[in-house]
Amino acid sequence: MTSSRFLSVVGAFALFIGACGGQDGGTSTGSGGTTGTGGTTGTGGANSSGGSSGTGTGGTAGSPGTGGAVSGTGGQAAGGHGAGGASTGGSSGSGGAGGTGGTSAPVPSKGCGVTNGAKTLTTGGMSVMNALPTSTRLTMTSGGMNREYIIDIPADYDPTHPYRLIFSWYQAFGSDTGNANGLHPAGDGPNFDATHYAFFGLRREATAANQPAIFVAPGGMGNTPWDFTRDAPFFDDLLARIDANLCIDDSRVFSTGFSFGAMMTYALSITRQTKLRGVVAMAPANYALPGEPTDTNAAPIAYMGTTGMSDGTCPWVNSDAAKRGGKYCALAHASDNGCTIPQGNNIPTTTVGSKKYLCYDFQACKASYPVKVCTFDGPHTPSSVDDGTSTGDDGMKAFIPPLAWQFIAQF
Repeated sequence: MTSSRFLSVVGAFALFIGACGGQDGGTSTGSGGTTGTGGTTGTGGANSSGGSSGTGTGGTAGSPGTGGAVSGTGGQAAGGHGAGGASTGGSSGSGGAGGTGGTSAPVPSKGCGVTNGAKTLTTGGMSVMNALPTSTRLTMTSGGMNREYIIDIPADYDPTHPYRLIFSWYQAFGSDTGNANGLHPAGDGPNFDATHYAFFGLRREATAANQPAIFVAPGGMGNTPWDFTRDAPFFDDLLARIDANLCIDDSRVFSTGFSFGAMMTYALSITRQTKLRGVVAMAPANYALPGEPTDTNAAPIAYMGTTGMSDGTCPWVNSDAAKRGGKYCALAHASDNGCTIPQGNNIPTTTVGSKKYLCYDFQACKASYPVKVCTFDGPHTPSSVDDGTSTGDDGMKAFIPPLAWQFIAQF
């Protein structure tokens, strides 16, 4: 790692710790219920390819609380996974509790049928260093300010096909460039490049599943890039601009993000439910974001969260008394979506030292609005290799991208 990059990483972690705070409350493993046996497969999306799964070992790290389902905890095979794969022991995440199975018809945007829409949108744009050739850097005016963003449009873009649109929000001390070129947000490691890890690895997964999507990485301001009061309108303006020029499915718009980007994603998930179909928040927190909104419970939304059990930056539990942390982000959505809440709010989690991840699917959620949470044996990262035998980060072997894509692809 270069000295300048090392200083940036150290600075980022120092900022995160100040922003998210330390953990002052623990979690307990759910009691009651049984772990999954035999690994049932989720329903998957209509366009799912039924990709391969990891060799999960079942929900061995904890039993589900009342009304829950524990997913397999084994490692994921490297490479793309289509929706519909199942881990051995425990249920697959692709169908999910209350998933739609991808049966609803697309809702074409205004840009569908606009032959020159992609050209109009990208005219005047610039290529992105070390990114894919399909990525373009653009600017627009939002809130009276000149804002930057990077959009990735499939090379064989069809203006009559409604694509999924996925927003990708980066972490503090990151950049939209790093998001598009696959730069690891927490440190160095193998396979952190555009081919393997652009847009947190989801672009790779979509391509491997033969379900190309449109990705957009908004550009923030400063080292703490997101402010909800300023950037929620930027999200609205950016979505409207893409909607008018490109053919997207207005019923399948998603948001993802890591750390500070997960905070922004979570904030959108409790205020933009009518615009977003679902979100994947990696190391989320429900506090510390400037302009932090309150949960309006305007409508249900599909939610998936991931947190490392050694994450001291944006921990699983920051405060039980104040209901702060990744655990409470999941519980808020479970409540909003009418899911069954485990007794005592005891969501099953993996354990430190297990070298495994554990996913929990809330049960009895409103139809089409699942809530899923995955904890893993690792620190503050979106790219942990957590397969029962190794640790560390790897852009290709990270277990979150396949699971995140399976969650999105069910719709």
